[in-house]
Amino acid sequence: MKKILIINPFGIGDVIFSTPLIWALRKNYPNSSICYICNKRAYDIIKSNPCLNKLFIYEKDDYRALWAKSRIKCIKKVLDFLKMVKTEKFDIVIDLSLAYQYSFLLKLIGVKKRLGFNYRNRGKFLTDKLTINGFDDKHVIEYYLDLLKLLGIDSSEYSNIPRVYLAEKDTVWAGAFLKDNSVNQTDLLIGIIPGCGASWGKDAVCRRWSKNNFARVADDVIDKYGAKVLLFGDSKEVEICADVQKSMRHKAIMCCGKTSLGGFLGLLNKCELVITNDGGPLHMAIGVGARTISIFGPVDERIYGPYPQSDKHVVISRNDISCRPCYKKFKYNLCEDRVCLNNISVDEVLSAVGDVLAINRK
Repeated sequence: MKKILIINPFGIGDVIFSTPLIWALRKNYPNSSICYICNKRAYDIIKSNPCLNKLFIYEKDDYRALWAKSRIKCIKKVLDFLKMVKTEKFDIVIDLSLAYQYSFLLKLIGVKKRLGFNYRNRGKFLTDKLTINGFDDKHVIEYYLDLLKLLGIDSSEYSNIPRVYLAEKDTVWAGAFLKDNSVNQTDLLIGIIPGCGASWGKDAVCRRWSKNNFARVADDVIDKYGAKVLLFGDSKEVEICADVQKSMRHKAIMCCGKTSLGGFLGLLNKCELVITNDGGPLHMAIGVGARTISIFGPVDERIYGPYPQSDKHVVISRNDISCRPCYKKFKYNLCEDRVCLNNISVDEVLSAVGDVLAINRK
């Protein structure tokens, strides 16, 4: 195959989950051109991947907004995008979308081999497909790698570790930022992420451990290990990080809202440990090589957690609660009690900090 296209319209975590698939394709087809379609949020995560030749941005929200204003302009924009993709003359597309629209459009523009998942009978425009009921019995990375079977590729021969590659300018920026904040190369840096990224929107609070608990953990790692704490979050999580800082006895380095996505990756790479809720930021930290402690509430860590399992990545969750995990088939229950999160103690997290910091970073 001369030209391969991968489509993943989902969020940052899902795009990172696809990096072992990208790696296996590159190793199996070293001379092929491999391209990728993603949304705007995920672009900065995948753009430095050396296994990819070209990226396309397809932002559904932009098209929906344009449709509301002018259907004619929206249709024209879609056709222009398809025309651009058609000029690449792809031999095969691997569609991770779980929908039918992408494979239908690629059929229209002449891509003859279309691989993907037949989820809820949405795979009718795929030429080769695996029927699934959702992501419910193994990690998403394993589902993605299963698609290689349709190409006769044994994924066990290739690395299944998710990777995020840093741009040199982001590494340089992170070093300058830390220097400006009086961080020395010998300082122990621990990142704290009390938000959880953009997924779930207004319902993201259902995935967040207590801000006061994060503040207590931050103070304790400063007291016990002499660490310098970096508070992370995007521009919409500034208030969350500010509340954590107000509850702390010590002063943290406020990074929230002050970095680009690339700069965030550069700082994560400098951290010896990142303590976070589940979500895209967790997988960014794993992807750049940081050790992690992640707190999982309604989401199943066996499907969306760190992968593969490692003593460098500790998950803390309540598996003795019958209603957990409640995020299934891409739906979740809104729960006021949030027992699965509120029953996780600060002492549990601090115990995990000691265990993870005792492991030499590889």
